[in-house]
Amino acid sequence: MVKFQRLFSTDSAKAIKADKYGWLNGINYMAPHTTGGVGNLCPHSSAGCRDLCLGMYSGRAEMVKDLENGINATRQSRINKAKYFRSDRQAFMREMSHHVELLSRKAERENKRLAIRPNGSTDISFEYIKGHNGQTLPEQFPDVQFVDYTKNMKRILNSNRPSNYHLTFSLSEVNMHEAIHVLANGHNVAVVFGHGQPDRYLGHRVIDGTEHDLRHLDPSPVIVGLDPKGKKAKNDTSGFVVRDY
Repeated sequence: MVKFQRLFSTDSAKAIKADKYGWLNGINYMAPHTTGGVGNLCPHSSAGCRDLCLGMYSGRAEMVKDLENGINATRQSRINKAKYFRSDRQAFMREMSHHVELLSRKAERENKRLAIRPNGSTDISFEYIKGHNGQTLPEQFPDVQFVDYTKNMKRILNSNRPSNYHLTFSLSEVNMHEAIHVLANGHNVAVVFGHGQPDRYLGHRVIDGTEHDLRHLDPSPVIVGLDPKGKKAKNDTSGFVVRDY
């Protein structure tokens, strides 16, 4: 039984940008960190990351009277998905596979390639989770490109990660040493800059990550420059949004 008519967002401001590059971009948003009430779905998040999370404080999720505790349809849907994932992992993965298949057909009809981001607002190692058929999503859909941001350095440095699952490390106020290690190993690091994007940072070229969310198309190793989104991020002083450069 399908619980969600649409599991992946393809019409968010971020997803729509993929269209001009010939890609259909599907992004799965779930309640981040512990906001779903079912444990921690962002185990490597920092305090600054949690305080500014796009899954809570930007876009439609931000449209509540009480920014910290308010609930609207967007937030409730993300909570429902988090609960579904925790309560019946196999059923959730079966449904996720179903929606990837639907988007694969849509991409084919539109003569596009498909990029799926399983973690729009969480940090779950979907490359390790096997579904009811004994396969992970990248194994089940070898022609689909999977992309994610992560703060889990082990995920990004894992040499056995599926070739169709691209990861970009995300800088926070507490993981600079890990970010430098990731860059030294040839991978990319996403950085939120508070005063516009510099030409270089940490000794590497900065590319504009706001053009699209198709991180697998980026050269490497580079810094993927992002802008603060949402009122809280624009006023952040925790260090998560980098301002000293």
